[in-house]
Amino acid sequence: MDFSVADPAARHVVVIGAGLGGLAAAIRLRHRGYRVTLLERHAHPGGRCGLWESEGFRFDTGPTLLLMVDYLRALFEEVGRPMEEYLDLVQLDPNYRVHYADGTTLDVTSRLNAMLEGVERVEPGVGPRFLQFLAATAQLYRIGLDGFVDRNVHRRGDFFSPRNAGLLLRARAMERLQRMVGRYFRSEKLRHTFSFQSLYLGLSPFESPAIYSLLPYTEVAGGLYFPKGGMHALPRALARLAEELGVTIRYGADVTRLERTGTKVSAVILADGSRLSPDLVLANADLPYVYHTLLGEPHPRIDRFDFSCSAFLLYLGVNRRYSHLPHHTLVVPADLRTACEDIFSRHRVPADPAYYICVPSRTDPSLAPPGCENVYVLVPVPSQARGREINWQVEGPRLETAMLERLERFGLTDLRRHVVTSRTFTPADFTLDFSATRGEAFGLAHGIDQVGYFRPHNRHPRYGNLYFVGQSTHPGCGIPMVLISSRLVVERMAEEQAVRL
Repeated sequence: MDFSVADPAARHVVVIGAGLGGLAAAIRLRHRGYRVTLLERHAHPGGRCGLWESEGFRFDTGPTLLLMVDYLRALFEEVGRPMEEYLDLVQLDPNYRVHYADGTTLDVTSRLNAMLEGVERVEPGVGPRFLQFLAATAQLYRIGLDGFVDRNVHRRGDFFSPRNAGLLLRARAMERLQRMVGRYFRSEKLRHTFSFQSLYLGLSPFESPAIYSLLPYTEVAGGLYFPKGGMHALPRALARLAEELGVTIRYGADVTRLERTGTKVSAVILADGSRLSPDLVLANADLPYVYHTLLGEPHPRIDRFDFSCSAFLLYLGVNRRYSHLPHHTLVVPADLRTACEDIFSRHRVPADPAYYICVPSRTDPSLAPPGCENVYVLVPVPSQARGREINWQVEGPRLETAMLERLERFGLTDLRRHVVTSRTFTPADFTLDFSATRGEAFGLAHGIDQVGYFRPHNRHPRYGNLYFVGQSTHPGCGIPMVLISSRLVVERMAEEQAVRL
């Protein structure tokens, strides 16, 4: 069947936002036969997975880690297209390098023999316990995905069942992550190495439940990948596929309001005054923003929500190479616990923060001019807790200076002399550019009281034709999660809203 030509009798869906979740959902909806219009306020697809270009350097502005690629491949397979025709993925080795405060390092890799050699150098005799850790986290991976993540859980019985409770109890999935990793690793270095991944979810590794140990398992078992052309190649590929299937994409289309009639959204109003009257609306804009700004009705739980942490980003185009850096580097401070308490409890920028360096030109030299490199630095920082906001006009330049000095001490020799172009991005920019309610980088937090059934559901409780996709609805943030989110919401829409009236 040729889905590139829309059936005028098919129900019309307006998707708000061309982030990865919105693009993937638009593709899946169109493949099922819906007429789909995708509205994006920016001039390009991607949302947070965007692109900044300057002086011949190309920088990804959003996620830089690509794992669990089976979920990306499944999207292409679902619509009968080979992913390789749209994306050129390279598996990284090592996945990343961890630098500890005493100057030692560990390369985290999917090559099991090399991984065993590496952890043994950090903690002699740990090899058998590391293998036990992988076996335990493999079990948590299956429990987490099969039982709670990879299916709709908007009905209580989908989430609260004797089977699920038994699985969680047997796997000790709800104990503290630090307690869990402490059973396998005696050294603080390895405990940090296999728990910091909860920061991907904007959650402190010292407050996280053990279920999130599935993240280091996915890295070791499945590996990390990088698309040639940068991470922005992902939304470009999905936008191309969507248009081939017949999705209408309108860039520069800023949605300002959702008009309601009774228990339905009756119209989508744009900044230019135009309006669309679709049968269904799917919002990929962040869920709290949709409630507050587009509906004018703040979410009833907004003051009780926990938001994820944020990030300070530094983009540096440099006219030399730092060949000792791999694609991904994580730098662990001497006191990671204090740094995390500063972020999540004291709501201040840590004096000695953890930070992450990404040099994508190491894998794809086309992202920087010859002999140059694009260096991306991320520092976890607090989101804007109400009443405890940070003035980023003051703190941003201060942190930029401190980080440049810290990077030079770390080994990026004479960095400031070699910077050709640079840009910073603060929590204030997350609010301005991505409508993040608290300037957060990862949507709503992923504590146990805000996941699964407890997370905002993917359909509005009153307006029955308004659905949600993306990081602040089920199952959560990160590329694999928003791809899963797109499939789950489309399955729900197909179940509740037929293709034709």
